[in-house]
Amino acid sequence: MAQSLRLPTDMLQELLDEHTACEKEAISVFIEHSFKDENQLFLKLVKLIGEKKGLFVLKNEEASDKYCREELERLSKDFMENISTFSVPGGHRLYVDMREKIERDYWQVPRKGVKASEVFQSSLKSQVIIENSILQADTALTAGEKAIAEERTQREAAEKEQELLRQKQREQQQLMEAQEKSNKENLEQLREKLVQERKQLIEEHNMMLEKQLKDQKAYLEEGFKKKAEEMSGEIQRLSYHIKYMKQNSGSIIANGFQYDLILGYYIVKKQCQSSNLYNDLN
Repeated sequence: MAQSLRLPTDMLQELLDEHTACEKEAISVFIEHSFKDENQLFLKLVKLIGEKKGLFVLKNEEASDKYCREELERLSKDFMENISTFSVPGGHRLYVDMREKIERDYWQVPRKGVKASEVFQSSLKSQVIIENSILQADTALTAGEKAIAEERTQREAAEKEQELLRQKQREQQQLMEAQEKSNKENLEQLREKLVQERKQLIEEHNMMLEKQLKDQKAYLEEGFKKKAEEMSGEIQRLSYHIKYMKQNSGSIIANGFQYDLILGYYIVKKQCQSSNLYNDLN
């Protein structure tokens, strides 16, 4: 994922889509090639992938924050170095015009990423005292005009703050939806694997049962009644396993099961397959 993704991503969804694709591929490869999983590697893999996702989200935010601050500093360099030139009659209007130009230029910068709004909002907050000082020193404005200008500035700042909050809420919703989608897709992969393995297990057990019944019949025909009776317990056990698997084949993939329980079942099932009990049946 690190090799195929350039940080910061322009949108959070870009990172989430890339992560989902990598996660699906990793889990698919693991499920396809795993049989014994006594160490619960599948659950560890899912946990590790989740941790990696969180790490990439954080790195993406850090890269975006750093890039946005650097670009904003570059665009504001002349503006900040000549801030004293606005302390003249009509200076507040000049200040606002220059600030709006910087804002327009800033939003034209490509691939700012998820921290673009937050960084710009932080910059505006840091200039509140400077702007108020320029506003109050502007002798070209009446007291009423200064009050109106100050009110407008506060209103615009509040609107930007609300938009930033809405953006964070949207991103949080994206993360939740992406996780839900990822869980469903992983669960479907696991469901398909379980169905396939359940079918294979039933076929194997049926073959073993047929062989046991055939051997038992042969012992009876040859007069080895005691040996045939000794096989009855194992035959009953095989029959029970087959019946149980057929009756409960739907329960392990029921929609009501939680994702982690399904994964837990997968691990338990693998352990049972590699246990002595299963080996005895072979």
